[in-house]
Amino acid sequence: MNLPMPPQPVIEARQLRLRPFVAADAPEVQRLAGDRRVAETTLAIPHPYPDGAAEAWIATHPVGWLAGREISYAIERRRDAALVGAIALLNVSAAHAHAEVGYWIGHDYWGQGYATEATRALLDFAENELGLTRIAGRCLARNPASARVMQKAGLRPEGCMVRHLEIGGVYEDVLLFGRVAPSRLAP
Repeated sequence: MNLPMPPQPVIEARQLRLRPFVAADAPEVQRLAGDRRVAETTLAIPHPYPDGAAEAWIATHPVGWLAGREISYAIERRRDAALVGAIALLNVSAAHAHAEVGYWIGHDYWGQGYATEATRALLDFAENELGLTRIAGRCLARNPASARVMQKAGLRPEGCMVRHLEIGGVYEDVLLFGRVAPSRLAP
């Protein structure tokens, strides 16, 4: 018998709230993710950001949650409910108790610690609520700010995939990071 999946929970952090995206977020996602400065720092956001892409992307989130494969969150500032970015657990494997974290923050909100706080909150949820043991992360080697976010959130450098992705006609190096839940480390 298949039991229904519970609704995706909201995760509260000090300055932030991680909540499921809603269709009404699409215009702000389009604005934030459509900024060239944001797209240039990520592995997957296209630029220019196509019309309708935010709506289509948000529509995939409930399916990913219900299938247990992907958990996407809007990063919302608690004090004024401003949408500042997105964070997700990707390629979730219950069988192997691992996933990959990915995120982006709107340019107006860079340098305020939001990516680190959101990543820490999502890792805590992944380990304590979902029972995941290992979380991986990747970033472009030319994005040292993202590498710092992962390290501040407790992921350790694990290597570099040289010329791994072709972005805009240029082959990019990708840095790898990983974390094993502290409660699951060998004594």
